[in-house]
Amino acid sequence: MRNEIIQLKDLGRMPNESINDTEDIIEVIRSYDELLEQIQFPISLDEAQALVQIFPESSFYDLQWSLLKLVESVIRIVDGDTYLHLINSCPSQEWRDVLNARYKNYKKEQEVSK
Repeated sequence: MRNEIIQLKDLGRMPNESINDTEDIIEVIRSYDELLEQIQFPISLDEAQALVQIFPESSFYDLQWSLLKLVESVIRIVDGDTYLHLINSCPSQEWRDVLNARYKNYKKEQEVSK
């Protein structure tokens, strides 16, 4: 597993952003952002399993979208059941729903392009 993913795992689950966030949050944002930006595609299933666990409950300064793109990148290397199991292990109901909806759309696109 890449060092950046281990570091993200050590940072833990992204907190939810809040209008009450103090200036200290800037350093937390920077830590997640810098690590996410360093990760090159593709990632492995093990790495995706670690990353899916750090989704915030709702949002964290748009960094959840970078996280989503990384998790979705494994769609091409695993079978559908494995991918569904992966995304259904996400601790955030909101992001689990988003990932499931996007996967359904992906499957529809695949069927149309056949």
